[in-house]
Amino acid sequence: MSFRPKPNRILETLKKGEIPLGMEVNTGNPSIIEILAYTGFDFYMLDMEHTRLNLETMEHCIRAADATGITTIVRVTENAPGLIRHVQEAGAQGVVVPRVRTPKDVQKIIDAFRYGPEGKCGVCPLVRAANYSDEGYEEYIEYCNNNNMIIPLLEDKTGFENAGEIFALLKPDVDAIGTGMGDLRFSLRKPGQKVDRQHPYIKEVADKVAALSRKTGVPIMDMAFSPEGAMETIARGTKILLYSLDQMLFYNLCRDIVKAVKG
Repeated sequence: MSFRPKPNRILETLKKGEIPLGMEVNTGNPSIIEILAYTGFDFYMLDMEHTRLNLETMEHCIRAADATGITTIVRVTENAPGLIRHVQEAGAQGVVVPRVRTPKDVQKIIDAFRYGPEGKCGVCPLVRAANYSDEGYEEYIEYCNNNNMIIPLLEDKTGFENAGEIFALLKPDVDAIGTGMGDLRFSLRKPGQKVDRQHPYIKEVADKVAALSRKTGVPIMDMAFSPEGAMETIARGTKILLYSLDQMLFYNLCRDIVKAVKG
């Protein structure tokens, strides 16, 4: 049987001029992923950076996503070629890489994630993403290079200062840029200071990234934690929206229940 491609709902939704809606998933629970699909989310980001999730759990999550028609992107722990290749071969449709600071960092991701001639990803047809078969393997390679997303995260001053060169290496209509404003805010504080959430540099880099996104056609992915925050984030230029985290939402729900029942 030849390769059976699956739609990337992030890219499909963008082509319609709409905002793809996703959620960060930290639990790695396939039931949560199924629920997101059944309730209408377009995608989810599985977080391996700030959790203890392993590669086997990642693959099971992708199986649940494929069965219910929701798109998977995975945030890896670091810019490590072997790990990035595992994400692709397991069937994820995008890799999110933290702490990207230079064009060299981006080229390293491209080499690990894209097949030749665009990159240097090692070939093996006997992987889940290729249906464990060499039938249609060239079609699989072409599909991956044109549908699987590279999403670097800019999280510090160096990354944002190099944003122009980083955007230039990404593929319009396929790749995206993530902005880690929380990390940036913490990095800007001086010893003994609290985090300044209204720091003028934050607005400066947000405007810069939005302008680069409009110029290059590479969309911005960002996070919001309320409907009002989502609208504000979209108004600033975000085209791919992550709405909160599964653990945070459950925490808030449990806190409110306790207040209501025991308060």
